[in-house]
Amino acid sequence: MLNAQQLMWTQIAAGISVLLFGLMLVNLVRMRGRMQAARSWDKVVGVITVSTVEQPEAHVSDDQNDAKPVIRYRYRAGGEELEGDKVFVGGIAMTTKVLAAKLAGRYPVGAHVDVYVDPKQPAEALLEPAAAQNLAALVAFTIVFGLIAATLTAHSVAGHVLYAGNGVPLFAFALPVIVLIGGVFCVIEYVSTRRLASASLRWPTAAGKVTRCAVVEEIVEEKTEHDNRPTTTKMQHRYQVDLRYAYKVGQRDFVGTEVNWGGTMISGLREVAEEAAAKYHPGQTVQVHYDPERPGHAVLEPASREGALGPLIGAAVCAVVGGLFLTILIKVGFA
Repeated sequence: MLNAQQLMWTQIAAGISVLLFGLMLVNLVRMRGRMQAARSWDKVVGVITVSTVEQPEAHVSDDQNDAKPVIRYRYRAGGEELEGDKVFVGGIAMTTKVLAAKLAGRYPVGAHVDVYVDPKQPAEALLEPAAAQNLAALVAFTIVFGLIAATLTAHSVAGHVLYAGNGVPLFAFALPVIVLIGGVFCVIEYVSTRRLASASLRWPTAAGKVTRCAVVEEIVEEKTEHDNRPTTTKMQHRYQVDLRYAYKVGQRDFVGTEVNWGGTMISGLREVAEEAAAKYHPGQTVQVHYDPERPGHAVLEPASREGALGPLIGAAVCAVVGGLFLTILIKVGFA
């Protein structure tokens, strides 16, 4: 049984967790609703005026989320000249230097773009109404806080920590369940990617030109802690290809960065990245497959399966680890 003080703190923690879960759920619903509404906003022509990346001077490791792309555009709506800086619903999240540069590279200064404007509030505008950069993270955090809130609430109502038959606390079962949910997300990602690849084979095409194809080096700091020994720091080098190609659909300018739907290849060897980059060179003419409903969504090799099995491998790992852990807990807790 929990004593009075333990019960009070459990109830407080349960209340805070339920509140956070509720706020995240409301925010998630609002974000989805705003994405749906923004697709029907008025579409006007805009011009990119600023496209850069903000990053602190004290930058140690390239895997830190300490960079932010800054994109501003000018457009005319409601009889006024306006300026906007929103790309996605929910704003642009802090990310790594390479990913920030990749997003900024899609919107070079001077490019003519489609701007989606709220007809009720012309000062509210977006470049990509169908996308939300932090939606997946918000869904994951909502599920995790939902499990935490449910567990703490159950303990508060019962007045003691809930155990399985053999004394295993029930909250221990939450960890393998979260891992298994992660596996489900990986399967969903795989199915979604394969559907996208199949659909993109039937997309219209446009002539494009490679504007950049270079190998980007990332320096990642890895710290190793030893008992009773000083912490050691090792710098790891990673390499990936930064590819950009320009194309036009109608009177609009677009810059694509996707080669295929398998994700960005990251290697620990420069030679591997240079071999991948050798397929394209600046000035090369390419055939761009673009989404007719979202022309800024494009790919060069829709039929490629390179990297496509990544989500399935992740799902298999989650299934094995989560399933094994859950099986052990069930046997120990209820045998």
